Amino acid sequence: MTTDYSTIKVAFPYRGGIRFFNPEQIVRLQSDSNYTHVYFTDQKPIMVARVLADYAAILEPIGFIRTHRSHLINKIHVTEIKANNIIMDDNSQAEISRRKRHEVVKTLVDQAA
Repeated sequence: MTTDYSTIKVAFPYRGGIRFFNPEQIVRLQSDSNYTHVYFTDQKPIMVARVLADYAAILEPIGFIRTHRSHLINKIHVTEIKANNIIMDDNSQAEISRRKRHEVVKTLVDQAA
C-alpha cells in the first residue's frame, strides 16, 4: 500500500522565505539540536530552524517513520536494514534506536508485503 502524496505539500522556512516540497521528494530528516537537516531525492539538503518533533507531527501520519530521536525517514526510500541502520536509496543511513527497532522493522516488513 502506498501513500497518495498528490495533494500534500510540506513547508520548510528557508533563507527568508518558505519552500514547499512534495513528501515523496523527502528522503529523510535528521535533527541537529534546534535545527533539522532535510535530505531530498533531487537537490542538496537544507537546514531549517525547527526541531524534528515539529516535522514528525506532520509527516508520521502520512507514512514517515521515526527510527531514532534524531531520525525521521520516508519509508518509500528505504532499500535495506543493516544491523542498527536503515540504508536509504541515496545511500545515506539513518540509525535505529534499540527501543524502536522491533516496531520499525515490523512496519517496514508489513509495508513491503
